[in-house]
Amino acid sequence: MTPLLEWPGFRLDYAEGVLSVGLPATADLEVKAERCVEVSLRPRPEGSSGQLLFCFRSAPPEAADLIAVRVVVPAVHFRDVEQLIQRLRRDHGVPDRQADEDGTAELARVPPGTDGWVLAPTGSASEKLFDEVMVRVESDAD
Repeated sequence: MTPLLEWPGFRLDYAEGVLSVGLPATADLEVKAERCVEVSLRPRPEGSSGQLLFCFRSAPPEAADLIAVRVVVPAVHFRDVEQLIQRLRRDHGVPDRQADEDGTAELARVPPGTDGWVLAPTGSASEKLFDEVMVRVESDAD
């Protein structure tokens, strides 16, 4: 199968209503396109790249769980990504909206220099650990 989108560090296949997202040597995710609740392309300030964001629900629509995948998109692929976004909106009813404030806050934790990232809800123990580590990092920086 020829990938629908591909560049170094990222591959996306789409067939029979299933999106296959590949981050080589990191993760592979196969999900039904009908589970996609958001997809957006956000240009970065420097203009040489953008950020592709997929958000998927892994359970029925009323469930609170969410899987988000954020990938850096080279500017030369913007048109192809925009065509994919329009196809998902047209064929699968993916809403035309940006991430809500909670999703944006979660994504703010992702290091800005990374090429790809997978984000899922965390437990309270993980949240507490994250907060403690961030306090230490901030105090060490001073």
